[in-house]
Amino acid sequence: MPSEPASDDLDLDAIEELCAAATPGPWFVRNLDDDHAMNLVGVGTVEDTGRGENAAFIAMAREAVPRLVAEVRRLRWLVEFGACHTAGTTGTEFVLPLDDEMLAYFREMTDVLVEHIGISRAEAVARINAAYGTRQWVALDLQLMGHELPEYWAYAVYYAPDSRHRLPIGDPTADADIDFSTHPVRPAPPKDSPFWTL
Repeated sequence: MPSEPASDDLDLDAIEELCAAATPGPWFVRNLDDDHAMNLVGVGTVEDTGRGENAAFIAMAREAVPRLVAEVRRLRWLVEFGACHTAGTTGTEFVLPLDDEMLAYFREMTDVLVEHIGISRAEAVARINAAYGTRQWVALDLQLMGHELPEYWAYAVYYAPDSRHRLPIGDPTADADIDFSTHPVRPAPPKDSPFWTL
C-alpha cells in the first residue's frame, strides 16, 4: 500500500510548539477536594488518586502527543529521503520489505557488524537501513546481494574506501593487507534519524 500524502491540516510545528510551552511532564490527575475547589478534577504536576477519566486523557496527551509528533516526523523524513513505501511498517528492524530469506541475510549482515567490528546492534541496523533502505535499492533485485557474503555488504556500510580506494570485503585473503585499525570509517546515521529502529 503506498504511503498517504502528508495531511496539510496537521500542523506539526504548531502542535510541537504547544507541547514545548506546556508545563513539563509528567502530569497527574488530581482531585481538588477542599473548601474552595468543591471536588473539581484537574491536572497537575503532583500525583493524586487517578480518578477522573476526562482529566486522565488530558494527562496522557502530555506524554503521547510529543511522541506522536516525533513519529509523524520520522515517517515523513523516510518518505522525503526516498525510503520504500513500507518503511517503518515492515514489522522488522529494517525499513525495507524483505522476504524471509533476505531478512535472514540482512540479520547476518547485522551480526557481522556486531561481532566482527564491535558496534551495537542498534547502530548496525541503523547503518544498514541508511545504506539499503531506499527506493533505489528496493528497485534493484535484492536477491543479487546474495551472490556475495554478508561481510561484503556489511563492511561497505561501516568502512569508507582507503587512500587506494579499497574496501574490506570480508575475505581473509583479499583483506590480508588491510589495517582495520586505521581504515577510514563512515559516520553513523544521525541519532535523530528514523534509521535507528532499535
